[in-house]
Amino acid sequence: MTAADYRLSKFLAIPENLRNETESVLAQCSANLTSPETLNAACDSCNATGVQRLWEERLCDMPPTPGFDSAVYVLYITILIVAVLGNSVVVYIVCSSEKMRTVTNYFIANLAIGDLCMAIFCVPFSFISTLILKFWPFGGHLCVAVNYLQAVSVFVSAYTLVAISLDRYLAIIYPLRPRMTRCQAKIIIASVWVLSLATTLPVAVYSRLLTPPVNFYALMGRQVCTEDWGSEPSDNESRVAYSVALMLLQYFLPLTVLVFTYSRIAMVVWGKRTLGETPARVDRIARSKRKMTKMMVTVVMVYTLCWLPFNVLMVVRELWVVDSWPYMMQVWALFHWLAMSHTCYNPIILCWMNTKFRSGFCSLAYTLPCLRRWVDSWFFTPDEADLLKATTTFPCHHYPRSASSRLVTISLKDDTIIFKSRNINEDEPETSEAPRHRNSSSNDSNHRLSESLMSEPANHNSNQ
Repeated sequence: MTAADYRLSKFLAIPENLRNETESVLAQCSANLTSPETLNAACDSCNATGVQRLWEERLCDMPPTPGFDSAVYVLYITILIVAVLGNSVVVYIVCSSEKMRTVTNYFIANLAIGDLCMAIFCVPFSFISTLILKFWPFGGHLCVAVNYLQAVSVFVSAYTLVAISLDRYLAIIYPLRPRMTRCQAKIIIASVWVLSLATTLPVAVYSRLLTPPVNFYALMGRQVCTEDWGSEPSDNESRVAYSVALMLLQYFLPLTVLVFTYSRIAMVVWGKRTLGETPARVDRIARSKRKMTKMMVTVVMVYTLCWLPFNVLMVVRELWVVDSWPYMMQVWALFHWLAMSHTCYNPIILCWMNTKFRSGFCSLAYTLPCLRRWVDSWFFTPDEADLLKATTTFPCHHYPRSASSRLVTISLKDDTIIFKSRNINEDEPETSEAPRHRNSSSNDSNHRLSESLMSEPANHNSNQ
């Protein structure tokens, strides 16, 4: 991606010693070869061991590490599916609920959109062209568009994380200042996209299809999608300078801002108390801030760990010639997969650490019959699930759906699970009942849960 795509073309270049070894043989048996089959046949006829090595090591359909490649194929497909589904659900949850349209959630939705674009444009195209085919089969226009959108999506994710950290920093460090409005958040999100589009514009300018200086690509008529900055020494210096600038702007500078802001936030949230507040209110506000801070720190740590190996590899490639190192393609595939896997972790973190997003995931899961039992077993203890089944009418537990069936609305607040029944037919009165007495030997969790379930019927009867 970005300047990394240019560096990626180096992986496709044959080491100098292997190229020299095959040069004379290619001149003898290259004639009018147009397919791998005819090339292999010609090599067999003229005992071209060098060309056979060239094909087997670089462009063979059966790579030298079939076990590793099979695992990489499965891993890439997995992150593509999880990233597309998970980030789509995050965007849907924020857009479909008015209560979820907060400033922080707008940024989280934009982060999900950036990760979604990265999963769509980075994962499949890099996977197919680099690891499977070893050339670019999608044409010149897609070469420019995909390279550009890959770079844009990476920068959108990085800049959005910075915007979230600054929003949290201002809200917690300066609590008396006016909070950021949703209109201001939308302006910042638009600025993130404009800045990302402008920063990566040279990628679109210099991306094109090229035939590498390797006889095999010329014989086969294959090309790779890369950045062409020219052959002059000054052009190479410009490419290196832009590559370094991209790494600084995409990873190291955002990481510095994230470490500073969340360090200051942690010192305040886990340190001093706010004067003039009652202890109960202070504790409640502190718990809320700590939960949000823990979640965002986890997001930043995952981002750092996922992108660190790939960026270190790119720095190493700028300083040393490592193209001919053994298993270099496998190292690139592993580090690239780790960086791309970042796109599927944020939805998992949100579902795990944020009760509102978890309730949204549960609500969507309950619309699919095949996932209802999984939600019960994953999010609820057996005692809680039994209590919920006994006190709430579930359309998924052996009850046919009809016009008068009751839906379950999941509301998770302060780790207490509250199920409220809502009738589809508004003309039919609500008649759900809840048991008023519990066994005194029940544990605290079931006791709190039963109190929340009995709160509405109790208030209703008292009003009568």
